[in-house]
Amino acid sequence: MLRLCLSLALLLLSVATHAGELEDGLAAYRSKDYAQALLLLQPLAEQGVPEAQYAFGQMYRLGRGFIRSLPEALPWLQQSADANYPPAQIALGQMYESGEGVKQNFETAQQWFQKAAESGNAKAQLHLGLHYIRIDPGRDFAKAAVWLKLAAQQNEAEAQYFLARLLLDGNGVEKDPAEAMLWFYRAGAQGHAPSQRFLRLLKQADTPDRGLALRDLRRQLSAGVAVLEAVSSDAGYGFDKAHPVKTGPGFVSEWRYLNALRGPHGEVVHYQRIGACCAFETKAVERGKGFLDQYTLIYEGLDKPVTIYLDMFEALSLPAVPPAPLGFSFVREAAAD
Repeated sequence: MLRLCLSLALLLLSVATHAGELEDGLAAYRSKDYAQALLLLQPLAEQGVPEAQYAFGQMYRLGRGFIRSLPEALPWLQQSADANYPPAQIALGQMYESGEGVKQNFETAQQWFQKAAESGNAKAQLHLGLHYIRIDPGRDFAKAAVWLKLAAQQNEAEAQYFLARLLLDGNGVEKDPAEAMLWFYRAGAQGHAPSQRFLRLLKQADTPDRGLALRDLRRQLSAGVAVLEAVSSDAGYGFDKAHPVKTGPGFVSEWRYLNALRGPHGEVVHYQRIGACCAFETKAVERGKGFLDQYTLIYEGLDKPVTIYLDMFEALSLPAVPPAPLGFSFVREAAAD
C-alpha cells in the first residue's frame, strides 16, 4: 500500500512538473525567447506532448529560433494534428491550401480545417469559412457563411468582419446591411481595423460617392498589409513634396503601405486618394516622367487630415522597407501562436 501511494505521488509530481515546463515553454515561445522555449519544449515534444510538438513545429516552419525548415516542421505538426490538437490541424490546413512545404491539395486542407472546426475551435471555423471563399473552383459562399457565423458568435473578430462582408454584399446569404453593421461594430470594438474603416463609410449617407468609396476600400484592403520596421525621424518625410515615401511600384504597393500605418497610439488610419501632382523626371518609366500620389490621412484624435505624398515610380532606397512618417506608428507583428 505504501509503495502504491509513493508511485501515485511520483506520478502526480511528474505530471505537475511536465505541466509547469509546458506552461513555461509556451510562455517563452510567445514572448519570443526561443532559446528558453527550445530548452523546455523539445523534451516534451519528443515525449509526445501535442502542444509542445505544435510549438516546436511552428518554430521550424516560421524560422523562430531555428533556420526555417519546412521538412523539419512537418513531422512535428503532423504528430500534433494526429493527436487532435486544433492549432496544429489549422497549420496543416494552411500548408496544404497554399502548397507550403507540401503538394498543394485543397481537399486535404479542407479536411484538416474541418477536423479542427468541428471541435468548436473558433480559429478553425474562421479558416474553414475563408477556405470556402478562397478556393477556386469550388468557391461556396453559403458554406463559408455558416462557419464564419459560428466563429463570429465566439467573438472571433476576423470572422465577424468577413461575415459582415458577406451580409453587406449578399454573398451566400440574404443581403442584410443592418446585420452587417452589427458584426462590423462587434469586430471594430475589438480594434479590427478593416471593420472600423467600413463603419466610417457606412455611417455616411447612402450616395453614389459613398458607393465609390466602398468600392475603393474593398480594393485597398485586398492589397494586404506591408511589413514596416521603423518610424522616420525626418519631420518632412512623406509630408514634403520633395521628400515623398517611395512605396514600390503600383497602387497596390501604396495601399499596402497605407494599410500598415497607425496613429501614434495604434489608432486606425483612414485614407483617401485626392489625386496626382508634382511631375518629375525619372528613368523608371518609358515616358520618362512620373507623378506623386496625394492621400489625406486621418485618425481618431487628429484635429484635421494631413496630406502625404507617395512615389510609386522610383526604386526603393535603402533600407528597402520604407519607414512610417514621423508622428505615426505601424502594425506590429502578431504575437506567436
